[in-house]
Amino acid sequence: MPRRLFFAPIFAAAIGCSSSESGTLQIVTGGESDTFSRTPAPVKLEVDAVDSSGQKQTLATASLPATTVDLGSVDQSSEGIIQVTGKDADGNSLVYGQSVPIQFGSLDGVTLPIFVQRTGEFARMPGPFSADTRAAPTLALVSGRYLFIGGGGDSSLSTTAQLYDFASYKPLAPPLSLPRVPESVVFVGTVAWLIDKSGATSFDVSQGTQADVTAPSGGSFGDVAGGATVVGSDGSQYLVGATRPTGTPTNAVLVIDPTGTPSWATLTGSRLGAAATWVDGRGLVVAGGSDQAGGVEILSSGTTAGVALAYPPDASTGSGAATLDGEHVLLAGGTTPMGQDAGVRSIDLTCNMQCAPAAWAMLPAPLPLGQAQVFTSDPATALLVGDDPSGMTRAYRLTATTVTEVATKVAHSGARGIVSPLGSVVIFGGASEIESFVPYVR
Repeated sequence: MPRRLFFAPIFAAAIGCSSSESGTLQIVTGGESDTFSRTPAPVKLEVDAVDSSGQKQTLATASLPATTVDLGSVDQSSEGIIQVTGKDADGNSLVYGQSVPIQFGSLDGVTLPIFVQRTGEFARMPGPFSADTRAAPTLALVSGRYLFIGGGGDSSLSTTAQLYDFASYKPLAPPLSLPRVPESVVFVGTVAWLIDKSGATSFDVSQGTQADVTAPSGGSFGDVAGGATVVGSDGSQYLVGATRPTGTPTNAVLVIDPTGTPSWATLTGSRLGAAATWVDGRGLVVAGGSDQAGGVEILSSGTTAGVALAYPPDASTGSGAATLDGEHVLLAGGTTPMGQDAGVRSIDLTCNMQCAPAAWAMLPAPLPLGQAQVFTSDPATALLVGDDPSGMTRAYRLTATTVTEVATKVAHSGARGIVSPLGSVVIFGGASEIESFVPYVR
């Protein structure tokens, strides 16, 4: 019999059974005991509610030390997030955390835990895994609340998957048994498409049910297995075979529209180890991974073929890509064919003749990083995560002029990152802890 998972609504047990007009915030710091005590130390907390339209309301302030805060009153018909900011005497933000999106009315009489951490650095989240330290995992988000951790290089673990709950800050137990070890994964609701070179299986992580998936005509799952999934702003997903680190170069892109209907698109040339990201108003941007195809191309939303920009071929592999703004993409990490660091460079998507990447950070990362990922917090700041030549995970904070290493709290090997529902970047791999990074909060 398949095992069923129950995806409980947040705080559902308390809704409608309390006459309290407000809830209580519980501050949790995970594996870090000095979040509030280390110099410079925050002296007060500010708690804000931010609704789905971006409107912010300050609910409470509290002097430190404090482990709980009364939330005060909030529009119970609204949805949004709760933010917590720890500030010093001069108003500088040193500590930050936020909830997953919630219905504010569900806070009545409830104690809401929120994980907070020092900004500009990594912190260990609550609820580490007891025995799962798989390297090179396949990560995905489920229902805007859970982290899916599957695959990886450990054969004793790769047939299982973990789900970590960003609302309760703990793994769901026991781990899921998977019908297929995913080299790539795409989620449609709670249904995962587990994809490897030989095919695909749909697996509902909330029900434990499974079924074979037939590839749409025009391609096979083997053409994209091992590639990264890029999510568009309209909810479409692009499984980009050209981003896979090993195997045969490919130009295939599996496109899954917001209804879960798959189709194929193609790039202008076959690539291996390319970088890819989504840019609002332009579409899927793919760069590098070939000494013959154009250095950069765009697959616009609703089209089936990429269009090359006027950039020369770029044979670097393993770089990460992230959007800086509507006209520029940041590429960082990766290696040249000679095994050297490919550098930190920006791509101007408006260039139409004799284009070339522009050096963004004048100093390269100290070591070449493979399997790099880049996460931008604003057009001038980014986080670079990747594997050094020994396989250990390294992270760097990038600006337009500097590269600064950011230490993880524990050693990781083959860690992979993803933007969490909490607005942070989280990494997992080669250690039992999930580590979280939030940029400096202004």
